[in-house]
Amino acid sequence: MTLIVTAPELEARRAVAVGELAPLAAGLRRELAPLVEAPPEVPREKALLSRSGGRCIFDRALLRFDPYDSRHFCPTCGREYVGGLQDRFRLYWYQLWLAERVLHAALLGVLTDDVGCRSAATTLLDRHAEQYLRLPNADNVLGPSRPFFSTYLESIWLLQIAIALGILEAGAPSPELSSLGARVRDRIIAPSAALIASFDEGMSNRQVWNNAALMASARLLDDRVLFERALHGPSGLEAHLGSALLSDGSWYEGENYHLFAHRGLWYGERIARAAGHTLPAALDDRYHEGFAAPFRTILPDLTYPSRRDSQHAVSIRQPRFAEACELGLVHRDDERLTSMLARLYDPEVAIVDTGRAETAADVERNLPATGLTRFDLSWRTLLCALPALPPLVAQPLKSDLLPAQGIGVLRRDEGSVYVSLDYGHSGGGHGHPDRLNLTLADGTRRWFDDPGTGSYVDPTLHWYRSTLAHNAPLVDGHSQPRVHGALLAFADDDRSGWISAQAELAPGLIVRRSVVVSEDYLVDELHWEGSEAHEIALPIHGVNVVGEHAKSPSPIAGRADAEDGFSYLTDTARVHLPVAGEATLRATTPDGASLSGWTFAGADATMWSATVPAPPERDGRLPLLLVRKRARVGNFLSVWSWNGAVTAVDRADATLTVTRRDGSKHRHVRTDDSWIVEQGQESITLSEVRKSLLGETVFTHATPPGSLEALSVHSLPAVFEMGEPHYRRSEFTWQGAGAPRATVTVTRPTPGTVLVEVDVPKSQRLFVPLTTENQLDNEPASINGDSVQLYAIAGARSAGLLLVPDPSSVSMRHVDGWTNDLSVDARWRPTSAGYRLEATLHIGGGSPEFALDVIVNEVVAGRARRRGQLVLSGGAGEFIYLRGDRNDPSRLLRFSLARDV
Repeated sequence: MTLIVTAPELEARRAVAVGELAPLAAGLRRELAPLVEAPPEVPREKALLSRSGGRCIFDRALLRFDPYDSRHFCPTCGREYVGGLQDRFRLYWYQLWLAERVLHAALLGVLTDDVGCRSAATTLLDRHAEQYLRLPNADNVLGPSRPFFSTYLESIWLLQIAIALGILEAGAPSPELSSLGARVRDRIIAPSAALIASFDEGMSNRQVWNNAALMASARLLDDRVLFERALHGPSGLEAHLGSALLSDGSWYEGENYHLFAHRGLWYGERIARAAGHTLPAALDDRYHEGFAAPFRTILPDLTYPSRRDSQHAVSIRQPRFAEACELGLVHRDDERLTSMLARLYDPEVAIVDTGRAETAADVERNLPATGLTRFDLSWRTLLCALPALPPLVAQPLKSDLLPAQGIGVLRRDEGSVYVSLDYGHSGGGHGHPDRLNLTLADGTRRWFDDPGTGSYVDPTLHWYRSTLAHNAPLVDGHSQPRVHGALLAFADDDRSGWISAQAELAPGLIVRRSVVVSEDYLVDELHWEGSEAHEIALPIHGVNVVGEHAKSPSPIAGRADAEDGFSYLTDTARVHLPVAGEATLRATTPDGASLSGWTFAGADATMWSATVPAPPERDGRLPLLLVRKRARVGNFLSVWSWNGAVTAVDRADATLTVTRRDGSKHRHVRTDDSWIVEQGQESITLSEVRKSLLGETVFTHATPPGSLEALSVHSLPAVFEMGEPHYRRSEFTWQGAGAPRATVTVTRPTPGTVLVEVDVPKSQRLFVPLTTENQLDNEPASINGDSVQLYAIAGARSAGLLLVPDPSSVSMRHVDGWTNDLSVDARWRPTSAGYRLEATLHIGGGSPEFALDVIVNEVVAGRARRRGQLVLSGGAGEFIYLRGDRNDPSRLLRFSLARDV
């Protein structure tokens, strides 16, 4: 049974594989030769994610992956690494690489009648069937899996296996193949599909891949219920197309996850179509827009903006992006895609190693830019692309707006100058707190850049996820809340254009940013108005103050939470500005180019300087200026010129005068609903459109899904027996984990204290000291041992604590996001088969209520990660993955203090 093409389409591709796309087939066959000659053994160990596995500890570069050489070398510094963590991480790449080669061999065997390829594919499928169920479903990072540490990786792997089997069965049926197909279905596809189906990730990009794998499995298993769920269910293919893929065709989590998610949607659409299901017209249109959407915001150097959890400066000159265009053209003719292919297939760009021979299925590994031809692409092109392309003509890159995503781009100088304002969709779990973020690039020069995100298991992740790491405003020394912004205006006539947007960055505080772009300079205004005074700070990255300004070394005050970013600042100083709060700024590049700036902050503003981490995998540190002002109503105004066109800027009341190198003057006046630009005898009025073009939301819960009696008020004393309704699981259900239990007793021994007693009757007492370094990820190592997490709020004070028994006392670790000004004492003792922990909360008097949550981490010997948690506020239906020691304050149970003891 074919899965992504019909049987007649598969038969028709034989002529294409030996005709128009014969060079592609030949290239894939050459790369497959060592595997065909000697099919390798299937790994007998599970992949493991860790902080050091797969990366150089010095420059954080991904280590080289060579499927035929298991040594670990850093491609940047040449260092060789050895050890179990490196070997275990390599299995992640290798398992995906091997599964994809099974598919290569099956496809080439059928399309070109290659007996060796067909034999290699059947041999490897048989070996996978023998090994899959022997791998443990344990110690996972994000959902259950046997070969990997996350469910979506198993989904990608299973897709390759399923498609390969379907092609073999359609191309050359035989009794031997029928017997093999039965074994693969019984030992891989059915159990793997059941495991994947047990972990629904809603609107996550990962669920796209889960759906595709489930649809493929359902077809091979003839399971119509499973197929309908993956296609039509609440988090199925059509739900993703109608909600997570926004109306402008962009994936809500941004370009990086768009590229990954849309390729998964491609699998789903192809499987559905081959099974006779046609998408509704509106969803089909949105799906097609998804092929072009990420190219609409690319930078002049043909890299993607590093928005949200993206790698920094990823070039579009890689095979998978060309292939996205090719597959989009199969779906529908589109000039935007042929224009992009004209750039990607530019014969003047030298072809270097495309990395195709080492690709690991659909997991993205970004490589240096390279020239390309369509014969450098993958099996998807061989099986599905047009036999011949239409004429390819590169069209100029133009200004553009993605209103549902919430990003506007203004381009100048035939596309070589790029200005964007990222205002809209928060991006969900992979979003960054950077509404109203400004970027500016001129060719290859990134003046105001977005650093993207580094490794998820490296501590610098917290910096890159802070507002301070972006060119976006922060409030009261704190990273922004995760909110959507709204567009106020967007217009451009290639001479003057503007974008204006706003976001509510604190209750009652509306912050608006307006950017006006002329031919060779821009004006940037940040304006705020609130119901009360707030301190607004605007980071300006990569620039220094020009002229003689005294500096006083001084720490920069800000919130202490890791993702507020202030702990990553070094060389901090106060910059002493003139009384008017004006300054001239400049950034320079090694090639002598400069960016000139003039900023007007007002007499009551302050300016600070510091150095900050460079973008991921870049050496050194970069300069930062931070402009701050506390006011109920205020603004910062700046002018930036990237080619020396502006020589002076003056501000008088509401008028900004820009003096140009040729002596001409431009006057800018901001009114309530427009921006007026006077250029000599010409006056241009840019009007504001007072409506939001961002009207889409994605998968939100009004209350936490696992909470119990969240709105009830409990009286004291109170006793809670925690069992199945309170269990937050990993791979095992509550019953499968041995039915863990705990008792929480809350009393008030004195008017000023609350006593919380946690009795864990059955525990191996595997306590992990707080000083232990976590080799797996960024979380405290102690959460992967027996421990208690306690969260309390009393009046204006709070505590978030990780409590770990040690031989003589209880060690405490403060949890980020909690003030921890509520004093807590703790002690513990062993019991016959478990332990008992007591915590005294010194709540004081004056508050009629307090709120509390208690989480008991439980683990058993032989595991690297905790098995589950008992959660006082309820955990039924929830999974433990990626939660660390965090807890939502809205979950806490409320207790009345109306009666003293």
